[in-house]
Amino acid sequence: MLLSKQQQYVLDVLRRLGCARETQLQALLQARFFPPDKAVPPGFLEAMLRQLRCGSVQVRRQEDVIFLPERPPDERLLEAVDVMLQLSGAAPSDFWAEGGGPVLLRFSVAGRRVGLFAVVHAGGLIGPDARSPPAVSRAERVVVLLPGGSPPPALPIPNTVFYALRQKDGSHRFFAREGT
Repeated sequence: MLLSKQQQYVLDVLRRLGCARETQLQALLQARFFPPDKAVPPGFLEAMLRQLRCGSVQVRRQEDVIFLPERPPDERLLEAVDVMLQLSGAAPSDFWAEGGGPVLLRFSVAGRRVGLFAVVHAGGLIGPDARSPPAVSRAERVVVLLPGGSPPPALPIPNTVFYALRQKDGSHRFFAREGT
């Protein structure tokens, strides 16, 4: 089956992440394929997904979440993708989901120099299974997703650590612990 560049990109995003909200995919498509003054046409993504399904590519939808059958939706990962889009202006240089550890997502942002980020959820840092800090390189900035009302955990790592708190409008507010 011949795929357009946009379809190939959407499949690549889903393979890297496993799942994404429709708005997240549209933001990534916008940054990659459309000029800033032109929005993704209404129905564009839906038509692409329909064509993929007709071509025997297994893409599933559950409400507004699009995912591959072998990787069911993960709310923590979807929030990590929101943080990535917000910090990168919806144009990350590279990104990939991590599996099986406290790090949910890693991404890079190009600017004057490349910024590397690792996104973790505070829930993965607390409890009997979280005795050691997440494995991150010295160059990575760590973003900890805070569920509402929980205090920010202190991480015994030398990296810059930011905390992200989801606002009512879906965006995130970022802050750092005093003294870091």
